[in-house]
Amino acid sequence: MRSPGRAVSPRARRALARSGVDPASITGSGPNGRVVEADVLRAPSASALSPGRRAVARRTAESFRTIPHFYLRAEVDAEALIALRRDLVASLEPTLGFKPTLTDLLLRAMALALADQPHADRVWRGESIATIGTGAVGLVVGLDDGVAIPMIAAEGIAGTARQRAAAVAAARAGRAAPGACATSLSNLGAGRVDDFAAIVPLGQSSVLAVGRAARRPFVDAGGALVARTTLRLCLSVDHRVLDGQPAADFLGRIVALIERPEPLVS
Repeated sequence: MRSPGRAVSPRARRALARSGVDPASITGSGPNGRVVEADVLRAPSASALSPGRRAVARRTAESFRTIPHFYLRAEVDAEALIALRRDLVASLEPTLGFKPTLTDLLLRAMALALADQPHADRVWRGESIATIGTGAVGLVVGLDDGVAIPMIAAEGIAGTARQRAAAVAAARAGRAAPGACATSLSNLGAGRVDDFAAIVPLGQSSVLAVGRAARRPFVDAGGALVARTTLRLCLSVDHRVLDGQPAADFLGRIVALIERPEPLVS
């Protein structure tokens, strides 16, 4: 890597390739203004990107550039879902060895919604729409240098919890198993995030973004303004695969399963 009319040492050239810094922005401290490695390392924007970070940057940029996104939002009464989770902790923790989470229930809800709404289990491939057909749901897992999206079959709540725990551990150990699915869950509820919109992962047609469960004003079915623990959902959708109404039907089924979650444990 050489800037016109400027000398760059071989070590500086390698450092520039790792960092992506423009050599024209660096003042060389070597003989006759030669750029040396120390100059690159001192540059404010000089930071080597890990392979994982580069992959995330490339894939998210490509997704946002090539997928025509639209977004559907819903706020859902989560009281019954949270109560169900408390019951499951008491009944399943002794067997599982860990506590089932709201993420497990949300993955199960998405899997059942896919089964009820098979049009949502499709993706854009080449110049046509292809059916995935597995009913699996991806889970966005944050890593130190990026994200991984392991696939969860979400068959039964205990099985879903076991798969989720194993998949998260494998992803964080760098052993995420490849797989195909049409939709993923991105849950930032552990932080103080009320709601957000996620970017559809490449090769998928939707992603459900879920914020924290919190007490909020809510108008119930009878029209009364009450305090409820709610979740705010945002479904990001690839418009090439799903139009507004089919996507709304998919999100509506997820909402219905959150508000009346008994089928999640059947």
